Amino acid sequence: MNEMRTPALTLIGTLFVLAITACTNSSAAPTSGPASATYNIVQDGKSLGSATYTLTPIASGYTITSQGKMALAKFSYAFSNTEKLDGALNMVNDQISGVVNGSAVSFNAASDTTGNKFNINVSASGKQYQNVLDRYANTVVLPDLDPSGYMLLARLALAPPATSWALIPKGNGLLVPLKFTPDADVSANYHGQSILVKHTTVAVSTQNAITVELYYLPSGQLLEADLPEQNFYVIFGDFKLINRPQYKQLPRGQAAPPPQGQAQQPQQ
Repeated sequence: MNEMRTPALTLIGTLFVLAITACTNSSAAPTSGPASATYNIVQDGKSLGSATYTLTPIASGYTITSQGKMALAKFSYAFSNTEKLDGALNMVNDQISGVVNGSAVSFNAASDTTGNKFNINVSASGKQYQNVLDRYANTVVLPDLDPSGYMLLARLALAPPATSWALIPKGNGLLVPLKFTPDADVSANYHGQSILVKHTTVAVSTQNAITVELYYLPSGQLLEADLPEQNFYVIFGDFKLINRPQYKQLPRGQAAPPPQGQAQQPQQ
């Protein structure tokens, strides 16, 4: 594969492998086979559904499969996602299928032959859409409530790169910058014990910036991802924060500042 527009994630890829090894000694993954984890989707203290991911090492990198579903009184949502990463955690292709209130949608992103672009194909409401976006290193696909994307954000949070990106599978695809802000460690209960966990705020910079609040172990294992603006919480197993911080939400309609060293504005 040709070089992308920013350097590959050699250090993050190494940390990712170490984190997988560490997970084999926890309940987040079996003692053999791929790493996997299941999360509850919670709103206002009520479980609305669940989502899971499984990560499988392959010869050329990794495959991540994830799926989930949730339901509110007048809204239902289900998704399945298959993503291929190279050995440095750079996304090669991603296929997402979803059902929103009974309507099927699909989103496919794949690296072109140059390695510098993503070809985007979308099917929704009986129509087909195409798009081409720049392909950068440090890009994480972020479908709604998909723990695989939040897990990859937590891996990046271990050593945030100078520039990073989110590919949002909405419309015909949005490519927007990410900004990682480390926060103070937070007390939590996990497997019957009191522990301190890492906390990082990730600003997903669109015209109306949103945040993802990540809670994870020093190994990079994702324990919780909060979406304050949407009032959703994606929580692993019996993990429970003792005192959830008061989030400082970005003003609506104001984008977060782009990461330092940004080479160019993302295409939208």
